[in-house]
Amino acid sequence: METETGKFWLWLAGSFLLIFLLFGAADRKGEGQRARRTAECLALGALGALGALLGAKLVYYICQLDFMIAAGWRESLFRLDPEEMSFYGGAAGLCLGVALSARGREPVALLNRFAPWGLALGALVRFGEGFLGMLGVGPYLEDEALCFFPLAVGFSYGDDWTEWYLAVYVLEGISLLIVAAISRWGLKEHRFLRSVFWCCLPQILLENLRSGSFMWFFCIRVEQLACMVAMFVILVMYGVRARNRVPAARAFLPAAVALLCAGLFIVCEFAMEGKIPFLRFLNIGACYGLMALGQVILGVTEIRAFRMGREGAKA
Repeated sequence: METETGKFWLWLAGSFLLIFLLFGAADRKGEGQRARRTAECLALGALGALGALLGAKLVYYICQLDFMIAAGWRESLFRLDPEEMSFYGGAAGLCLGVALSARGREPVALLNRFAPWGLALGALVRFGEGFLGMLGVGPYLEDEALCFFPLAVGFSYGDDWTEWYLAVYVLEGISLLIVAAISRWGLKEHRFLRSVFWCCLPQILLENLRSGSFMWFFCIRVEQLACMVAMFVILVMYGVRARNRVPAARAFLPAAVALLCAGLFIVCEFAMEGKIPFLRFLNIGACYGLMALGQVILGVTEIRAFRMGREGAKA
């Protein structure tokens, strides 16, 4: 396992180096000669990587504090085990590191330019989970028609026995690549903020599928909750911008819709575990269908809320 973890960290280091070099080459608003710009991007990458590492470890440590203390607070704090890190904590730390690297020179503008590259980096990190065994997989698949890569990943136990599990980490990586493409070529205004929303949206369903999703109070999927909170806050920000043009009730309606969708997701989570007796007629497929519907509603809500907020800002 130590060998596989080492491969993951090498993959991670190569991914950071590649993305920040490509960002430096593609960023037309960078200043100075090519050599200077390359050095600045490498420094940006180093600060972003440090922020990502600290964010990933600290978020997991805080959310799993009881377990970390039981395992030895000092040893667990400095243990670089990928299973003891938060992907979205790392993403937040990366964004903070990139913003700090601007040194007061329009950090939001830098984040807007970096957003597609950050999403591509996130996709590479997710793909790298393939080195970590069952960390990024989902439920066991019995249908042989679904047992193929990249939809599933197989684990062999001898020459004549292979168990197949849903390759959630691949689906997450693909979703991030799609959002990166949308961010790069489809989002012209407030790219960073909108990229965060569309990065978080697919995770509501995908995090439910992950077998290795780490929990808070034994029933809350931490990263799923973080994504929902981030989307809600973004919709509230749209409402604040729109309230100069439309009534407050309409301006903050998208945020209210997000709360209703969050309630739907919670109900589906409990229904899948059989904790709501009168909803036991809903099978797993129906619950996932309802969650997907909630995500579609959230996506449409974001588009309309952004347009309303943009018009409100111009008023």
